[in-house]
Amino acid sequence: MKGKNVIFSLALVITILAIVVSRIKHEPRMKEAFDRHPSKIYYTKHALCRMDCRQISKEDINEIVQKGIINFNKSDKYDRPCPTFALQGRTTTGEHLRVIFSQCTGETKVITCYNLEEEFECHCPGDPSGNFKKNYR
Repeated sequence: MKGKNVIFSLALVITILAIVVSRIKHEPRMKEAFDRHPSKIYYTKHALCRMDCRQISKEDINEIVQKGIINFNKSDKYDRPCPTFALQGRTTTGEHLRVIFSQCTGETKVITCYNLEEEFECHCPGDPSGNFKKNYR
């Protein structure tokens, strides 16, 4: 009699475990906070100036959109009117970049960008002497 109870208990545990694993596998994936496939990317004047000064191309920006890692310590998903996201990564040309995006539904805007390994002397509107509202560096 004890042998049947052990087999029944073992079968029950395996069945429950199989159901739990199956549910976890078939749960919908969590939506990523940042839309990596925006229909269009807009650039602020500040971002274009920084890109020019730091020799960062739109291709570099697109590469960071696709492969960059979201740095949540430098991001603000509660920012208004749109959440801001700091994405960073290394481009195929070897540059280590951080790009700050503002993303509302249907609109992705580049706010500013940094080369994390090289300092550049830029004089863009909104730089520290101006009114740029956040220091994302």
